[in-house]
Amino acid sequence: MEWRDLSPLLENGIPRWPTHPPLVVNPTVTHEHDGYYCQTVFMPEHIGSHVDAPAHIHATMMDHTIDTVPATKLIAPAVVYPLYKLDPAPGVRITADQVLKLEEEMGDAVGKDEIALFAYGWDSHAKNDKTWKDYTYNSPGLDEAVIEMFYKRGIRAAGSDTISLDQPIKDFDEGYSFGHEKYFLPNGILIMEGLVKLTELPPRVFFCALPLKIVNGSGSPIRCVAFYSK
Repeated sequence: MEWRDLSPLLENGIPRWPTHPPLVVNPTVTHEHDGYYCQTVFMPEHIGSHVDAPAHIHATMMDHTIDTVPATKLIAPAVVYPLYKLDPAPGVRITADQVLKLEEEMGDAVGKDEIALFAYGWDSHAKNDKTWKDYTYNSPGLDEAVIEMFYKRGIRAAGSDTISLDQPIKDFDEGYSFGHEKYFLPNGILIMEGLVKLTELPPRVFFCALPLKIVNGSGSPIRCVAFYSK
């Protein structure tokens, strides 16, 4: 099988949600000073490729933190939606009709207990330089009918290569997130964000990701890999 690593490099300056603290990687212990090498890493739970637990958004779901999620939750068949073919723009919501047309073209659709991956092609904007806010302040999203449709199909998780899965953002004017607020997280459907290279995948893959077992975690960084037939 072929495989793709879908996680970005965790390094100082990596793009982040603007109100979150930054990732800090510090070479605290060095061969020259200490005789061996060990770094100190300080990071928010939502950095790089990461997963959101229900407790991240919902105060009434504080018993649904990332440490309560089964280790196999994010290991499942997945369908990749090539939303980049729609040439999405910041602040714009992709419609259910557009998604259904893509499914017709793909000859496949995500089903019960599978994972939906939304390939906006937006990771191309996630540069580690002074333009990093272009990625976090501006991105396309999905309309309510799309999120409701996938919720009704019984998916176990969804992921994207944007900073927020379905939330359209224009100059950091945030649209409502139907996934976080109404359909996905409140119903135990986990949300993954900040993935990369989704545009390189075929329509159907086998997806694997493991969150860290952080006590009372609102989410966790994840290392994501997709496998598919040659």
